[in-house]
Amino acid sequence: MPGLDEVLHYLNGIWLLLRQKPEGFGWLDLSFRGLLRSFWAFAWCVPAFAVIWASWRLYYLAGMPEGTAAGIGFIGKLLAIDVAGWLLPPVILAALARPLGYGRQLATVITASNWIAVPFGYAAAVPFALTLLVPSSGPVAGLMLYAVFGASVILQYRLVWMCVGRQTLLASAMTAIYVLPPMIVGQELQRLLGTMPA
Repeated sequence: MPGLDEVLHYLNGIWLLLRQKPEGFGWLDLSFRGLLRSFWAFAWCVPAFAVIWASWRLYYLAGMPEGTAAGIGFIGKLLAIDVAGWLLPPVILAALARPLGYGRQLATVITASNWIAVPFGYAAAVPFALTLLVPSSGPVAGLMLYAVFGASVILQYRLVWMCVGRQTLLASAMTAIYVLPPMIVGQELQRLLGTMPA
């Protein structure tokens, strides 16, 4: 698992790319090994996810009859949903790479997108943490979450745009793949696994 210094090194590269500085690529490990190691970013996000899961658990219990169980199995289901949401975009992008002709940029896009998910994850955890600390802060936390989501979409696009050689249409399509399928599949899995309040 990459250590903190290594992760910060990669995030500095991500920051440079967001500022449209090509030297940011030099801060990333874009080898096949680097691509595989970038999936460790999920592990770095687990503390942030844990805050989100704890908040969601309280939201779930508030909408369910008294005595409803939501223990480790419930958290395991939320973990499975997040794993599916993380892996789905790279799988879709890999499947479309050859027919759409972006195979050479695929590893770069996936590696960079995995690492930018770390700050995204912690930013998304802030509104959920607020609801844990101040239960009545739901409306404010909701607005914060929408703001974080909007900013993450914009930044994801800027990053992918740099990774694909500033091709606007391709970057837009890839960003949509990173946003829409996880949302759709996540909602369906929430329904199937019973993690939505009745």
